Amino acid sequence: MRKPLIAILNSSTFGKHFAAHMSTLEAFADIKHITVPSDIDGDALAEHLKDADGIIASVTPKIPRATLEKCKNLVLLVRHGIGCDNVDLEAATELGIMVSRVKGIIEKEAVAEYAISLLMAGSRKLVSGSRAVRDSAWSTRAGMIGMEIKGKTIGIIGLGNIGSRSSEILAKGFGANVVASDPYIAKDRFAEFGAKEVSLDELIKTSNAILFHCPLTDETRRMLGKAQFDSMQKDAVLVNTCRGELVDEDALFEALQNGTLGCYATDVVEGEPIDGNHRLAKLENTIITPHLGGYSWESLHGMGQTCVDDAVAVFQNNGIAGELANPEVLQTKRRVWASQ
Repeated sequence: MRKPLIAILNSSTFGKHFAAHMSTLEAFADIKHITVPSDIDGDALAEHLKDADGIIASVTPKIPRATLEKCKNLVLLVRHGIGCDNVDLEAATELGIMVSRVKGIIEKEAVAEYAISLLMAGSRKLVSGSRAVRDSAWSTRAGMIGMEIKGKTIGIIGLGNIGSRSSEILAKGFGANVVASDPYIAKDRFAEFGAKEVSLDELIKTSNAILFHCPLTDETRRMLGKAQFDSMQKDAVLVNTCRGELVDEDALFEALQNGTLGCYATDVVEGEPIDGNHRLAKLENTIITPHLGGYSWESLHGMGQTCVDDAVAVFQNNGIAGELANPEVLQTKRRVWASQ
């Protein structure tokens, strides 16, 4: 009887801090750790994954149709995270491959708190202040005057699991005037989270700070470009804990250079990982962290447990993964694990 082969792709944390997650998988599956460049092409990636029955995938690399078509044994692909924008879901569905992900509630507190941390760092010059001390430039503090959050208009794009929590923290904790835009949230729920519903255009024009809390889709890709940056409040802070591709980077760079945008505090960058030579990293009014939003002990445990639970459900119980990103696969000729 053959064991399923589960490939752990580009994850630096799964199984590292919670040994029980790995031991549970090893009890019924063979494990293969795979690390590849984030920009690897689909055919080359397929050479690493073609024998896998299951994949636990990080946020990179992209897993396109070209890869999935060559993974003839693949039954389950689990994203070790919330977003599935690096997976060709249409191809996976056509091929009968289940794609599951972590429920938003697992990362809710971690990412919301991190977004608020980035907002505070950007609005109160925390990084510049710390750097000044390290550079023996204490006296430069006079140029580091920041903005208080209380009473300011803070815009939230996306009021789902994480966005709603950020709204609660800002409105009920800081006393901010929270406005939000999300066409997929019932109108009567905005007030529940302490937010006022506004159009995206109004949010962009009136907010002293803006937080992204939406997924990357065809609808949201490059949703902030030159026209949007030009219409923002002067010295606004933009916080991004979602995906770098939500903004037009050329327009963002121009807005930061000319002072249209006060600060870009981001945990994500298009084409990540990046290094200090990236043009955004060279600007004084940017704060960039290496995709740490979900990196709390509580969140990482929940993420790992989700991956384990889905693998157990599919490979031991011949069942269905919990949070399917492509539920349509259940209406197709869904692949089923067969040990022989």
